[in-house]
Amino acid sequence: MHKFLATSSAIAIAMTAQSALAQETQDEEPQVRTSPALNTITVTAQRREESLQDAAIPVDVATGQEMQLAGVSDATALSKIAPSLTVTSGGGANPGYFIRGVGNFTNNGYTNPAVSFNIDGVYIGRSTSTVASFLDLNRVEVLKGPQGTLYGRNATGGAINVIPNRPELGELSGAVSLDIGNYDSVEISGMANIPIGDSVAVRLAAAHNAHDGYNSDGTNDADDIAFRGQLLAELGDTADIRFSVDYSEQNGVGPGITIVGNYNFLPPQVPGRNDLPVPGWAFSPAPANVSAPWTGVHAPQALAFSNTIAGAPLHSPYEGYAYPFRNDNYFGVSAELNVDLGGADLVVIPAYRRSELDNQFNGPPFKAAINQDEAEQYSLEARLSGETGPVDWIVGGFYFDEQVVGTNSFNQFATISHNTFDSQTESFAFFGRATLNLSDDFRLVGGLRWTDDSRSIDAFATATAAVCLEHPVGRPPNCSHVPTLPVGLTLQDTLDQIDPALFPAANPAVAFNPDGPDGVGQVFPYGPFNIFAPAQFGPGAIIAITPNTTRATDGDTELTYRIAAEYDVTPDNLLYVSFENGFRSGGFNLAFGRETYEPEFIDAFTLGSKNRFFDDRVELNIEMFYWEYSGQQLAALGVDANGNNAFYTRNVGASTIMGADIDFQVAATDTTFIRGSVQYLDATYDSFSFSQVDLSDPAEDPLNFLRPVTGCEATQVATGPTDPNRSFNVDCSGRDALNAPKWTASFGLTQEIDLGDFVLSGTVDGRYIASRQIGFNYIPLSRVDDNFTLDATLTLADIDEFWRITAYVRNITNEAVPSLNQTGSGNIVATTYQPPRTYGVRLGYQF
Repeated sequence: MHKFLATSSAIAIAMTAQSALAQETQDEEPQVRTSPALNTITVTAQRREESLQDAAIPVDVATGQEMQLAGVSDATALSKIAPSLTVTSGGGANPGYFIRGVGNFTNNGYTNPAVSFNIDGVYIGRSTSTVASFLDLNRVEVLKGPQGTLYGRNATGGAINVIPNRPELGELSGAVSLDIGNYDSVEISGMANIPIGDSVAVRLAAAHNAHDGYNSDGTNDADDIAFRGQLLAELGDTADIRFSVDYSEQNGVGPGITIVGNYNFLPPQVPGRNDLPVPGWAFSPAPANVSAPWTGVHAPQALAFSNTIAGAPLHSPYEGYAYPFRNDNYFGVSAELNVDLGGADLVVIPAYRRSELDNQFNGPPFKAAINQDEAEQYSLEARLSGETGPVDWIVGGFYFDEQVVGTNSFNQFATISHNTFDSQTESFAFFGRATLNLSDDFRLVGGLRWTDDSRSIDAFATATAAVCLEHPVGRPPNCSHVPTLPVGLTLQDTLDQIDPALFPAANPAVAFNPDGPDGVGQVFPYGPFNIFAPAQFGPGAIIAITPNTTRATDGDTELTYRIAAEYDVTPDNLLYVSFENGFRSGGFNLAFGRETYEPEFIDAFTLGSKNRFFDDRVELNIEMFYWEYSGQQLAALGVDANGNNAFYTRNVGASTIMGADIDFQVAATDTTFIRGSVQYLDATYDSFSFSQVDLSDPAEDPLNFLRPVTGCEATQVATGPTDPNRSFNVDCSGRDALNAPKWTASFGLTQEIDLGDFVLSGTVDGRYIASRQIGFNYIPLSRVDDNFTLDATLTLADIDEFWRITAYVRNITNEAVPSLNQTGSGNIVATTYQPPRTYGVRLGYQF
């Protein structure tokens, strides 16, 4: 019902405005259409309004219309409009963002994103991909590199600014659109701008977007609704205030993964064991009908393949993948007060946001992962800007208070991590930036930001492992008669689903003591009682449950800064050079022995030039960059100090990132526009290493028996063959950074044809991405080949642009573009893909 109401409201909003407008505009003269050479785009990336060509910073910008043509309806598709940006989504509601190799594969309730996400000027602590953010947009700005002064908090990789259209005083206007395409895609949206007198205006927007799953098992679908309302009021001649409220939902199935194969353990006596690409492990590819892109783990043939796999520690077939779902909602309210104080301008932005996540997913290959998180944040930013003699200045303060309360479960068939947590973050920052105008053409810029972050966590987690007790000679253990662990949000939910008859000694659903010593497992015999089994007498397996309590407080205080010089060679040609640093605060993990991680830091040098030539018909922007990245945080699957599976953030090392970025636009004629960009990127890990517990049995297994599944160098660390604390040092130094293709390029053409009272326009856009690493373990499958995708649109509109009809095809060649590679349960490897070929028709009417 709520989806029907949202769809109906989108139509009603637009039609109400249409009816009123028709009475006021029926006698007006028709508008005269003009064709400027190149448009001037206004940005606020430096907390002030300026043209994109005057902004002496590296930034990509896409207007709302450009994003609509490109099919960007949420954060997961932003890489289409920013070549330096990579967005990953392996499951649930937590996408990962990388800019030039700086980022995270995913974010959860207790990790920090490396790329700052800002909606309408409000910093978002949980960068979930809400559809409300992309509703009735003016533009999206993607800032590249650390933002250590004006944005500051955790923005080591860059910032994404999502900026909606504001209410317009004295203007009655509206729009409605309907988009119908393959995969039963339906998107309907509406907008109305309604004046209330001369000094107040309201802007309302709503949308409903739905399509079937891109994967054959129904995953990778959409079922989203969104609403935003804004009120703008002038408070006299020197002040105005704007209120904004938004609500959105993401429902349906959610993201999915496709299985490509699995790694099988090879005992040391197998010849060539250590000469494989992944030493000690042989890769078994899945059948073609399982590994084909956009298949999905729940396709019948994929489930049949998974049932043939039985991995450690239980060695029971992987049956019973739980089907995913999403039921996530987001709410936000904010205000923006602007006051002209005479010689200075004051901006105050208070905001509140809440997200409630309830989703179940399979990526990486899990039986099920369940997230039930609720995040609340309060923020306040105040800025004062002005001019004093030759100095333009801005000073401000920022306050952020966030609490995330969550209950999560990660089931890998034979192992489960359950946790509950209460994570709190409080951040204060004071910042300032000054521009000294030494002449009309030459400027020096300096900025500082002092940030004080404090954080705390109160969490309880259990790691549950079912372990097969067989110790056969010459073959792997086999506990196919012992069931894998049921899916449950809590440990009690899981244990209650197991037949008590499978516990011959004590039922852990009753006997487990959650107040037992942290890191010490409580063991329960598990499985049918084998009386005649020659290899093992008694129960088939054991269940070990290890509790871990994390109660901690910590914090970081940092001073970051920016220095720059800007020179206007001509009014249309800008040259700039800058240095800026940034940091991302440390945090906590719910993993025994790995409870904390440290901040990361980045230093960025930039030399850039922005140019317009030939009366604004040619635009050429060039940026060269050199970044030094240290203490890099990376969140990925691993094992804790006890050898239990865990997802945690670790500081893996340092990297050097350098390259060049070229963007261009050409108005070849008044009706022919050419655009493109090329980025060269050399991102290499100077050091990348971490320690991993050796999961073999020191009493029975020799050294180097059970090596980690990685393509990196793995060196055994032990005092001797029976060292109970032996481990591996994994070293990926010298490898390419993750999600950092050497070359990225895009090219586009727009052609308009004047048909008298109508205009026909077509666009063609292509995007090339070179080979790259998309998986943490550097296995061969995580290195993917280069890809090229092609999109096209054809639009017919009346000359006044009241109505338009657009036909579109995206990913014309149906290119399978991998976005994430993960290794999960039973060393099953799975890949997530960008959307396949989609096509449809969009009808739009505005007035």
